[in-house]
Amino acid sequence: MAMGTHRWTAIAALSAPLTILGVERRWFILSLTASAVMLNLFKAFFGPALLFGLLYALGLLAHYRDPEMLRIVANSSRFRARYDPAKAAARPRTVEVAV
Repeated sequence: MAMGTHRWTAIAALSAPLTILGVERRWFILSLTASAVMLNLFKAFFGPALLFGLLYALGLLAHYRDPEMLRIVANSSRFRARYDPAKAAARPRTVEVAV
């Protein structure tokens, strides 16, 4: 029996990064947690709100500049290869599975 390949169309929404209000979910939760910790430590509201706004804006900027940037920064200590976004290929619209 010969090995063949099947093609299925991929849904782009399943390959997109998970975001909350436009920011990658881990960054959003980090900024929310840091603000909650600051709120409990200093018993003030303006400082944590400012910190959350700043971290949220940085996450939003990083996500719009390159959606994979936060993952790359998190993994940068393990990998020594250089990242070049110009060499990144477009996401394929089909998925090939060998049967």
